Amino acid sequence: MRLTITKSILLALAAISLSLSAAATEKDTVRAEDFYIEGIREYCGGDYKDAESLLTKSLRMDPDNDAAMYYLAMISLSRGDSDRAMQMLSQASALSPENKWYSLATARLYVNIGEIPLAIDIYQDLIEKHPAKSDYYYEFIELLVRDNRLDEALSTLDKLEQLRGSDELTYNARYEILMRQNRIDEAEAVVRKMDKDFPSARAALILGDMSKSRYDDSTAMYYYHRALEIDKDFAPAYFGLAEIYRMQRNFYKFFQSINAFLSSPIMNPEMKASYLNEIVFPSGMVQLFKPQVDTMMNNTLTAHPEDTTILSLCGSYFIATDSIDKGLSLLEKNVRLHPDVKSARSAYMGQLYYLQDWKRLIEASTATTAMFPEDFTLREVLAVAYWQNGDIEEAIRTYERILKDIPQDHPMLINCCGSLGDLYHELGNRRKSYSWYEKGLKIDDDYNPILNNYAYYLSEERRNLKKAIEMSRKTVLSEPENATYLDTYGWLLFLTGEYEQAKKYLKEALVYGGKESAEVLDHYAEALFALKEYNLAFLYWGNADKLDPSLGLGKKIAERRAEAGR
Repeated sequence: MRLTITKSILLALAAISLSLSAAATEKDTVRAEDFYIEGIREYCGGDYKDAESLLTKSLRMDPDNDAAMYYLAMISLSRGDSDRAMQMLSQASALSPENKWYSLATARLYVNIGEIPLAIDIYQDLIEKHPAKSDYYYEFIELLVRDNRLDEALSTLDKLEQLRGSDELTYNARYEILMRQNRIDEAEAVVRKMDKDFPSARAALILGDMSKSRYDDSTAMYYYHRALEIDKDFAPAYFGLAEIYRMQRNFYKFFQSINAFLSSPIMNPEMKASYLNEIVFPSGMVQLFKPQVDTMMNNTLTAHPEDTTILSLCGSYFIATDSIDKGLSLLEKNVRLHPDVKSARSAYMGQLYYLQDWKRLIEASTATTAMFPEDFTLREVLAVAYWQNGDIEEAIRTYERILKDIPQDHPMLINCCGSLGDLYHELGNRRKSYSWYEKGLKIDDDYNPILNNYAYYLSEERRNLKKAIEMSRKTVLSEPENATYLDTYGWLLFLTGEYEQAKKYLKEALVYGGKESAEVLDHYAEALFALKEYNLAFLYWGNADKLDPSLGLGKKIAERRAEAGR
C-alpha cells in the first residue's frame, strides 16, 4: 500500500527543497536536510532504492526527523514489509502526535493487516480532533460496517449528513447498511428518496430488483427500462430484464437482453461464468437453443477475450457441443496467456482426458507437473495418460516417483498402491501386483477398488478363492448397487459351486448396469447353464456375443449347445 501525496504536501516539499538547497550552497558540508531532500526527490521519481538509502542517511544524522521516518514507512509498505512500516510510523507519530498524515497512514496500515478495530480507534480520534473534516467520515463508516458495528455506522452517517448534507454516496451507504440489518422497508424508502433527489440507473436498478423479489414483474420491468433510459449501456438492467423474460419463457426477448449483459466488458466475468454454469447449462437451453447459446458464449468471449475463467468455460462448452477444434484452441490460448494459472492447465488437461487424446495429455501433463510438482493429483493424471497410451512401464515409473515424494498420510497414497497393483498385473508380474495390493490394504483394508481387483485376479487363477470371496463380500456390503462388485462376487460364488447364490448376485449386477458388459452377461449365462436353465443361458450368451464379438464366445456357445444336447 502506498499513500498518495496531496498537492498541498508536494507544494510544501518544493518550498522546503528550494530553501534548503539554497542554504546548502552556503556551506561545503552535506547536512541531514540535504540527504532528506534528495531522498524525497528520488521517492517522487519512483526510485525507492536510492530514496531509502538517502533517507536512512538523513535519519542517522538527525534521529528526530519524523518526515524521513514517514517516507521510509511508505517505502517499506511498497515492498510489503508491514512490520518495518509500522515501526517507522509509530516512531514518527511519537515525535509528531498531531500529524494527521501519520495517523491516517497508521490506520490504513492497520486495515491492510486486518486490524480493523485499531484502525477504527484512530479514525475516532481524528474525527474528534477534526470534526469538520468530512473525508474521514466515509472511511470511518466503511470500517464500522466491515466490523459489523452497523448502528454506529448509521449514527456516523447522520453526523456526516448534518455536516455536508445528503448526496448519492450517503444514500447508497445508508441503503447498504439497512439492507445488512434486514430493514428492507426502510432501505427501500431510502432508495426511493435517492431516486427522487438524485435519479440514477443504479437507483432504478435497485427498485427494479426489489420489485422482482416480490414477483411484481411489471413494476420491475418499468424500473429496468427506466435505468436503461438513463444509461442505455447499463448492463445490470439488461440482466434484470433477461431474468424476467426467462421466467416468462419469452426466449426471444431473453436472448436479446442476456446478450446485451454478456457483451458488456465492464461486468464481472466470474459472475457471467457462474450464471452460465448454474442457470443456463442445467436448464436444457443448449439442447433447445444451441445456436442462441453459441451466440451467448461468443459474446461473453468477445467481452473478455483473455480472461482465464471465460476461456476455460467457453473452451469446455465448445468441446462438449462438438466444436472440438475451436474449444481446444481456446483452452490452449488460456494456457499460453496464463501459463502459471493451475486451473487453466487443469481445464485443458481435463478436456484432453475427456477426448482420450493421450499423446497430447502426456505433453500437457508433463509441462504442468514440472511447474506444480507438489500437486500429486496432476501427477497422477500423467501416470494415467501413459497407462491409457499403452506405456505401462512409464506409468509405473511415474507412480513410483509419486510415491517417493508423497506424504505417508496423503489420501492418494492407497490409490497409487492400487494402480501399481493393476499395472504390474497388466505386465504379467502377479507377485509384484499382489504385493502392491497388500501394501494398499495395510493402509485401509476396506478399500473397495483394491479388494475387487485383487479378488477378481485371484478368481482368474482359481486359487485362494476363500480369501477372494471374503474380500469381494466386503465390496458388495458397502456398495450393493455396484455392478462391477456384484459381478466379481457372483462369479466367485459360481467358481465355488454356489450356483443359486451366484445367479442372484449376477442378476443384480445386470439390474445395476451390467447389461452393457459382455463379460457380465457371459458370467450370468454360465450360472444359468449350471442350473440347467439352457434357453435363458443361450439367450444371454447370444446377447454377449453381439455386444462384444472380440470375446470369441461363438466357439464356447457351440460347445455348450452340444453338451446340453441342443
